[in-house]
Amino acid sequence: MTQKKSLLPKIFINSVPKSSTNLLIQILNGILKVYQGRSLWAENVNEVLKLEHGEMVYSHIPYDYSFSKELQLRSIKQVFIYRDLRDVAVSMVYFINEKFHDHPLHPVFQKRLLTFEEQLNAVILGIDLIGEENNNKWGVEKRYPGIYEEFHMIYEWRNDPTVCTIRYEDLTNDGSKDEVILSIIDYLWEDLKELEINKFELLRLAKNNIDPGNSWTFRQGRIGGWRKEFTETNKRNFKETTGDFLIELGYEENNDW
Repeated sequence: MTQKKSLLPKIFINSVPKSSTNLLIQILNGILKVYQGRSLWAENVNEVLKLEHGEMVYSHIPYDYSFSKELQLRSIKQVFIYRDLRDVAVSMVYFINEKFHDHPLHPVFQKRLLTFEEQLNAVILGIDLIGEENNNKWGVEKRYPGIYEEFHMIYEWRNDPTVCTIRYEDLTNDGSKDEVILSIIDYLWEDLKELEINKFELLRLAKNNIDPGNSWTFRQGRIGGWRKEFTETNKRNFKETTGDFLIELGYEENNDW
């Protein structure tokens, strides 16, 4: 087992929040459990860089060129997943209201902004925090910055050629799921002969470990759910805040949506 463990990759799962991080963790845990690997949350880059063979950490860390080079020097494999930022915004509102009560926006939603449209606008545009809303665990003292400002640098990992980048929409689509998981396996292992297993067996192990009900962050995972939630005001604010971001990501051909 020790000899085989030395052949296992050091895996860093990085993601835009609310992009099905837990699904990706379950997929890779399905493989690592066979080799008694372990997975854990990383609070910062230093914890990621301490990875050993057969271990996996996950986090939401913005792109940084120096950090990317450190990952390469330590042979740490990064699997990065992202999602349409509009669906991320909608999912964040529900998550804050229903489960994430430590988020600085939770008291805002409870006391100041009571409609979904208002809450979604706060997530899109950002909002000043006042009174007891400043007393949160996230270090936001005066203002929540808005989802684009908060997350857009995480999306920059998609342009790093050393990273295995996947889209949430492709991983959750039955027509492309197997292809995406196989691409992850190919990225993590150049040769599986010494592990005495083939990639299709790893694919089976990965898929068998998927259990959406075993994730406290999972709600519906609907693709394009933003269409039912965004008002015209939400759309206008999102476009003004993000510019051509959705076009750059390939989710839209223009801003006429």
